[in-house]
Amino acid sequence: MGRTRDYTWIQALGILFNSHMFSVETIKSTKWDDEVDHLMFTYKGENLVLHEGYPTIWESREGDIKIERTSEKNSVLITLKEVAEISINVVPVTKEDDQIHNYHIPKDDCFAHLEVQFRFNGLSSQVEGLLGRTYQPDFKNPAKQGVAMPVVGGEDKYKTESLFSSECNSCIYSKAQASDQQVMIM
Repeated sequence: MGRTRDYTWIQALGILFNSHMFSVETIKSTKWDDEVDHLMFTYKGENLVLHEGYPTIWESREGDIKIERTSEKNSVLITLKEVAEISINVVPVTKEDDQIHNYHIPKDDCFAHLEVQFRFNGLSSQVEGLLGRTYQPDFKNPAKQGVAMPVVGGEDKYKTESLFSSECNSCIYSKAQASDQQVMIM
């Protein structure tokens, strides 16, 4: 279900909403171990502990964000009330992928990254952002196909100073933003 895998490696997501900051990140690991949880969370600038085990649920006091483990480790569903659901699995770049695609992953990093699936509520058809633009109804992937490491590009339009910076000239996520060109979620 959802889109096919495109080998976009996301190691962290920073989300700004209702004046709150939330992040989900991978923990760098030399070697992949299925018995280790490779997820780390922050909320309002503080580390957030989500105990291992299924089912484990954390919800903000305001009720606008909820994190649910979908397996014992390395998989969660994040719900931003009335905005989006984000399904996340942490996975490594496998030796097979490294060989097939010639990624040259160093031996001291398994390159744990987030596989993400988004489901948005009320998303503008003019959505913008490095990931956001892929949800435009007429999106055409500009990456050169058939190369070892296709690059979509856009760094000049979407680069920010930090994970939580809202200083992005081209990011649009809501219908209101499409009309006034203001940033709310990165």
